[in-house]
Amino acid sequence: MQPMPYDFVIRGGRVIDPARGIDRVEDVYIRHSKIAPPPEGPCEIAEEIDAAGCLVLPGLIDFHTHLHWRHSDVGLHPDLYTLPMGITAAVDAGSAGTCNYEGMVHSTIAGAMITVKSFLNVTATGIITEVYFENLDPERFDVHRMDYLFERYSDEILGLKVRVGKRFSGPLGLAPLAGARKLGDRYGCPICCHIVWPEQDLDEAMPYFKPGDILCHCYQNQGDYNILDAHGRIRRSVREARERGVLFDCASGRKNHSLELTRQALAEGFFPDIISTDVITESIYRKSLFGLPRTMSEYLAMGMPLSEVIRAVTATPARLMRMEGEIGTLAPGALADVAVMRLREGPTVFEDLVGGRIEGEQLFIPQVTFKAGRLAFMQIDFLF
Repeated sequence: MQPMPYDFVIRGGRVIDPARGIDRVEDVYIRHSKIAPPPEGPCEIAEEIDAAGCLVLPGLIDFHTHLHWRHSDVGLHPDLYTLPMGITAAVDAGSAGTCNYEGMVHSTIAGAMITVKSFLNVTATGIITEVYFENLDPERFDVHRMDYLFERYSDEILGLKVRVGKRFSGPLGLAPLAGARKLGDRYGCPICCHIVWPEQDLDEAMPYFKPGDILCHCYQNQGDYNILDAHGRIRRSVREARERGVLFDCASGRKNHSLELTRQALAEGFFPDIISTDVITESIYRKSLFGLPRTMSEYLAMGMPLSEVIRAVTATPARLMRMEGEIGTLAPGALADVAVMRLREGPTVFEDLVGGRIEGEQLFIPQVTFKAGRLAFMQIDFLF
């Protein structure tokens, strides 16, 4: 009997795979680009990774990023940001609009080592700069061009992105959201809506959201309105939206999340469906955001169970990317996207940019990242 060949085995780590309901110490085998079943007989292993004392997770997925590198003031290089963080897949949240989306497909998505999908911005330009914002007048939406893009790039486009609030839609109010809703119905796709500093009560906005739609920056606390009512409880309209299948993404960003409001929401059991960063050039490696592992650590510090934190960066975003079973899991046959992390014990302070501060006792520290079976990152002191 010929020995079964494996490229790698990751030994002795605590495997947490919410997609399969697994949390136990076991070995993970990699052959070519896939997770392989354990050997039933003799085997040959080219290289072993000792993960004792580490978490072994499906490759993380950052569901809200801006990766239109060199074509946008806010865009990051997709691989340089992600792989050292344990991230193997990401979603660009509307950096490109109808006039420049094809450029992002060819310059960013096609050239990335990680898996990248995207939301198409409803505007022509998308988010190219913070010097001025996109034109959100629905009369300016290029529907003819959208028809072409949805037909041509149906695998890459997950849905539509729209931003509303004081800085973005101003006197247009909720009209851009209403326009995006019509387009979402036209293409049968979800809408991802950024609502920050809303000038209308959220009770007026939530009826526009249908099952599968996403409210990002769900814990923002700028302006007079947020997901809490006048009594500091989760709004009925928000709870009803979740009950009918609307998803809530923390998309922490810079000032787009309040730790105090988040703590209040989590105390009511209102956990995010998705944990993501909204990372851009002005937040990576800067206060108060330092990538997805730190954002995950914040939620752990605020009482979100470890398994649910992992689910919110693996199984749930994989499903929303229409890649359930292919990424976001360590099941045999899935793509061999793996993040080995240490959960460092010790006091850690988390701060936001609106005056909030919490203390935690654990911090996710990336150690090793595999992308499609290739060793893509290793912490310099991991082997020592």
